[in-house]
Amino acid sequence: MSDYLTASELADLIGCKPNQRTRMINWLADNRWKYVVDRNGIPKVARAFRDLKLGCPRRRNFEPPGRLNFEPGWRPV
Repeated sequence: MSDYLTASELADLIGCKPNQRTRMINWLADNRWKYVVDRNGIPKVARAFRDLKLGCPRRRNFEPPGRLNFEPGWRPV
């Protein structure tokens, strides 16, 4: 998986067709999204920036949980 959204993913986010490059660029500029334009004229948006703008920031140093300890915590009374 690339670090950048594909033209189809970006078009789906914006609500246009993947070949409507000018419309994508205008939407990104109007909504203050950071992007770069590649040599084919397609705007590129980083997946991490998309997650940040949509309120889903990645957690750094995330480690999946290991085996959970389900032993009962019995104590003498």
